[in-house]
This record gives sequence, structure tokens and C-alpha cells, in this order.
Amino acid sequence: MINKYIEVIDYLESLQIMPKTMPGLEKIRTALELTDWYKKIDPSKVIIVAGTNGKGTTCAALESLLIEAKQRVAFYSSPHLVSTTERIRISGRQISQADFIEVFNQCFPLIKKCELSHFEALSLMAGHYFFSAKWAQNLDFVIFEVGLGGIYDATNAFPHKYSVITKLGLDHVNILGNSITEIAKNKFGIVASKNIVVHHPLPIEVNELKKTVQKSTNSNWVEAESCDFIIDKKNSIPRYFLKYNNTKFEINIIGKRAAENIMTALTLFQILGFDSGSFYGALNKIDWQGRMQKTVWPNLKCPFYLSGDHNLQGIDSLIEILADFKWKTLHLVVGIGVDKDATQMLKKLSELQNVKLYLTETPFKGLKINEYPEAYSELATNKDVNVINLLNQISDLASPEDLVLLTGSLYLVGEVLKKI
Repeated sequence: MINKYIEVIDYLESLQIMPKTMPGLEKIRTALELTDWYKKIDPSKVIIVAGTNGKGTTCAALESLLIEAKQRVAFYSSPHLVSTTERIRISGRQISQADFIEVFNQCFPLIKKCELSHFEALSLMAGHYFFSAKWAQNLDFVIFEVGLGGIYDATNAFPHKYSVITKLGLDHVNILGNSITEIAKNKFGIVASKNIVVHHPLPIEVNELKKTVQKSTNSNWVEAESCDFIIDKKNSIPRYFLKYNNTKFEINIIGKRAAENIMTALTLFQILGFDSGSFYGALNKIDWQGRMQKTVWPNLKCPFYLSGDHNLQGIDSLIEILADFKWKTLHLVVGIGVDKDATQMLKKLSELQNVKLYLTETPFKGLKINEYPEAYSELATNKDVNVINLLNQISDLASPEDLVLLTGSLYLVGEVLKKI
């Protein structure tokens, strides 16, 4: 038995964290079937969300709506930004460290016996916390955010009636495939027999695949509803509103991408039987950190945002959002993972107007300072392995009319949030 939170985390992080090849479901299914709660799960309460971008925001928006509707809802997400306990929460509250330790010790024999990976172990722990009679959570709905891909992700081992597919794009191509169709095939793997599937508008090249999966699973596919997207640009920091069913309401997650994710959540919310018009207020209090999140830094006089955009599609979306902002100088702090297209990501970011680029290292699987593409390494105003040093330097330089943005990796965002 382990009695200290940090020792539990050290043990979990000693397990395999990121697969080099496609994972499988054999080990997690074996572990789940050895529990006394797995076969009692009611699939009509379970929602699984896959996609390249927008999974977490969609989950968080749905969670916010369900909480507003007085439902008791669980949410399992990844990755965490500051504490592993963020990944397991009920009705918006993350599991306490004391409960996390207890859940770990209850699951440890199966984690060890089945040789589970880091994500598999956490998935088992989340399931145990949500469904076990030992915890008696009495949940109305459970939301699982897929970690990687779909078909072989540990979350896909949980029986579920509802599948959600968010925006598709090229990411983790070394594992998931080199084309949108290959990636879609993996993500569509969460669709089980007779599922209700709510999805973002899909790329035209996956339409035939969708029809094949729909027929083979006898599933019902529903495209997310659309809405009017309104931007108030009167000030340097924009405000965002949606107009749906003749009602205008503000959202607290920034940009058109947020609107698309929110509408996906809202579409499913209505399918679950709720009158969305009574709960629009929930969409201005979505709890989801690190996605164009406004924050503060000591002595910094201008606005400061954290945005964990970690692939080309995410960077495109970020640039679209930045078109709504005004600045004198944009101080852009970037850390990128080793398996990302750093050249294209930096090319797009460096083409922004009046930008100063700062390069750093993200704490997990990040490019080293000397590994950045030479052209952008030379272009950078400054480089430092320690992102805190860069932010302190920018605090001394930036004027109130400037804008500071940190992006490129959720792990980098988490590193800064720890300091904040």
C-alpha cells in the first residue's frame, strides 16, 4: 500500500506513458472484466468523445450543461495540466488527493497483474471511482475523453451508447496513419453497435468510410447543429457570442473553434432529452484551462494568454482567433513536441504582424533548443530552456498595448500554470 500522493504519481509515471505503436485493448479489458462493477455499467449513461482537436472543450461544455441541468456527471480527461487529479472529476470537482490514493490502492493489484500502462491504469482508476459500489457515486452521465486515436484507446473498452467525433486532422501520424481517412478509421472505431453518434462536419474524403461504419454498426449519425457566431471587437480583447434558436448568449471559451465544439455538445445535450434553451448560461462558465486562457504574470502590464495548440490544425485555429485581437507587439512564446511539424507551425506563427518569437522547451517529449529549425532559431528574439526566464524577461519589456501568448504544447501550458 502507498500512502503518499507523490509516491502514487511516481509509480504511475514509471509506467509506459506514450506508446511507440498502436496500443491494444487486451490488457485493459482483462483488468476491467476482473472488477465487480464492469459488467454492471449502464451504456445509456456513458459518452465517449474522440477527434483530433476539440475533444476536451466539447467534453467540458457538455459537462457544464449537464451540471446546470442538475445532473450528476463524471468526466475523465487527458492530459492534465498541473495535477493528475484533474483527469478524474465529478460535477466539476476533481478527485481529492486522498481519494486518488485510496482508488489507486484499490486498483493496484489489477494494475500490476495486467501490466497496465500509465493511461490504462488511470482509466481503470477512473472507472473504479465512477462505477464501483465502494464509492457509490450514483451518476447520471459519465464522459470519457479519448486519449489517443479511438479504436484501441483504453476508454473504448467501456460500454457506451453515445459516441462523439470532434474535428478531424493530421496528428500522431506515426501511430494513427498519414491520411485523414486512416485517422478517421481509427477514431470511428469508438462507434459501437446501435450507437448514437454526434459529429462535427466531416471532411468529404471520409464520407464513404462513415457510410461503411454506419451500416456495419447500425448506428445513428447526427451532424452537430450550426449557429450564428458573433464577435464583439469594440475593445482590444474580443467577446464571443452564439445565436441559436433566436437567442443570443455569451461563451467564455474563445473563438470559432469553441463555437463548433459547444454546438457539438449542445446537440448531444438535446439528444439526451434536455431543453437547451433553459441552460445557455452554462456556456459562459465552462471550466477548461489552457485553451486560449487569459491569465496573469507578475509585473506583466499587458494581456497574457495560454493556448495549448500542439498541431497544425490547432495553430490554424489559433491564428484565426488572433485576427480578432489588437496589439502593438505580439510576444509569442513557443515550445513544440518532437513529433510535431515544427517548421510549418513556426512558419505560420512567424507570419503574424509585429511578432517577437521566443523559443523554449516543453517538459514532456519536447524539442531541445538546439533542435528547432535553423531559420526560426535565428529569427527568435530569445531562446531559453526555462520558460519562466523568458516570461520574466518579457514582463520587463512589454508595454500595456502588447499581447503575450504562450503556445505549442499543453505540457508547456501546464508548466506555466504550476508557477501561476
